[in-house]
Amino acid sequence: MQEFLEFAQNNWGLVLAFVLILGWWIGGELFHWYSGVKMIDAETATRMYNRESARFIDMRPRKEFDGGHLPGAFSLPEAEFDQLIDKLRKETADDPPLIVYDDQGPQAARVGRKLRKAGFSRVYRLKHGLRAWQGSGYPMENVKKG
Repeated sequence: MQEFLEFAQNNWGLVLAFVLILGWWIGGELFHWYSGVKMIDAETATRMYNRESARFIDMRPRKEFDGGHLPGAFSLPEAEFDQLIDKLRKETADDPPLIVYDDQGPQAARVGRKLRKAGFSRVYRLKHGLRAWQGSGYPMENVKKG
């Protein structure tokens, strides 16, 4: 214990950085856990799509969506959330799981939380977003080749 205290005294900046990073990481995990939006990988998302008729929710701008998206995805750009939420409710009246994604993953959590607040019970976030999906070799729809 004495060696640890001596190390901490001699390297207080390093110890402080470690504590801050650890707190940031734990805080982020707790925040996502309490939000009710579980993160799933591309393989799990594919299984849910095939077995439970899950719907993909693409929160990217419409221009990016039109360039290619996950199979059967519903375009729900965050800026248009309020205008499109009723249309989504009609299309998902049978309450399928909703899998929200963006380009790389982190922003999808916001839309996922909005969907939970709007009353959708089974909302998930695609881990690492569209890039992870493409990197796994899963199919895309409406991919424009230029």
